[in-house]
Amino acid sequence: MFSSGVNESLCTLTMSCNSDELAHYMQASYSHASMHIFITISAVAVFIGTRHVFCKIRKEMAHLTVIIIGAGPIGLTAALIAVQCKRVYRLVIFEEETRSRVENRSYQITIQPSLVSFLRSYGVDFDNLEGMWQDGCFFTRVGIYLEYIIHVLPLYTTEPDIRFGTKFSRDCNDAVDTIPGRKLVICCDGRTGLAGQILGLSDECVYHSTGAFGALAAIERNNQTLVPRPDIRVLNIGFDLSAYMSSEYEEDTKSKFTLKIFGNSRCRFLALAVRKSDSKVVKALKTVLDKSMMRNIFLKCFNTYKRPEESSISDSFCLNNMKFSPRLYEIRLSQKTESAAYISDCDLFIIAEGEASRSFNFNTGMDIHLGMKGLSSLEPFIERITVAETEYNIMSSLIYKMEHSDKICSDFLKHGLKEYLFL
Repeated sequence: MFSSGVNESLCTLTMSCNSDELAHYMQASYSHASMHIFITISAVAVFIGTRHVFCKIRKEMAHLTVIIIGAGPIGLTAALIAVQCKRVYRLVIFEEETRSRVENRSYQITIQPSLVSFLRSYGVDFDNLEGMWQDGCFFTRVGIYLEYIIHVLPLYTTEPDIRFGTKFSRDCNDAVDTIPGRKLVICCDGRTGLAGQILGLSDECVYHSTGAFGALAAIERNNQTLVPRPDIRVLNIGFDLSAYMSSEYEEDTKSKFTLKIFGNSRCRFLALAVRKSDSKVVKALKTVLDKSMMRNIFLKCFNTYKRPEESSISDSFCLNNMKFSPRLYEIRLSQKTESAAYISDCDLFIIAEGEASRSFNFNTGMDIHLGMKGLSSLEPFIERITVAETEYNIMSSLIYKMEHSDKICSDFLKHGLKEYLFL
């Protein structure tokens, strides 16, 4: 009996000791696991935090070289925007003509109110530009505008690398490829430029009808100075063609033309446009090739609606000094199917702006506006592509730029002629 009790007591004591040891072991294991989890979580947190800080620093330090091809109004305005982007650390401009030829371009440009506001946001001081105002529009010689931009570019960056007298070629393309880091090439060399083709952009275009016909004339009077002139717009003009054809071509109510006279005092331009219709007069002016008829129309229009201080032009002067369309033609907008691309091998983005991207086959004196409107998305595009790392980010940046280009074209087809001509 005594022995049995002792054994039971020893067993109870042993179980108590084992339980304490087990509890202690479990507590130690739990503490060890907790410490391991804590260390793991801390390491992950430090890694994520460090990676976040590293990515943030890398994005903040990310920069871009911008190469612009063409020092016209669109190219130099693109340069003015680019040098004010914190991401751009180097600017290179290729221009085929010499600086003196660029700054002495004589044709007149008209900057409408919405673009005046846009350009002012990038520091363009219209008070220091030679020109004139009317109805919120600013009229100046294009060379004056270009000279101003060339002058102010160094105020925003170190001396920009403007290579006048240098046509962009395949050799230049090879030199661009060797520039380290990410690069953006902006093709602003006009509708006949080859930069986009050299860089790999497709030349394929889509042609859009504006639903109108037009004709143009130009008069150059070398005895006049290059004084800016405001536009003249005349609506609802009718023509009687019975003097050239039968009486059935007398003036009718279906064909009402719009006339616009623009340009400086030396180079005067006339734009004649009419909406598509089945009018006999419209059909005749589209199909009948009679230069004397069209010349007489432009002569009468100019002498009737010119500014009071301008002298009339004679038949003989018109015969020798007027260039004009011999008949009406369809007014169309052409749009490049590929206006943005990325070449991964050399980390190079390419975009086309101005007439290199979309062009209008009818001069209204406001033709830089399509190009200027394209530049409104340039700064956000630069920001996007500088920090784009993944294929998705790169593709979404290209889509953003191409969708903006599409919107400009669609807006122009809806409202452009009304805005530029048919007011």
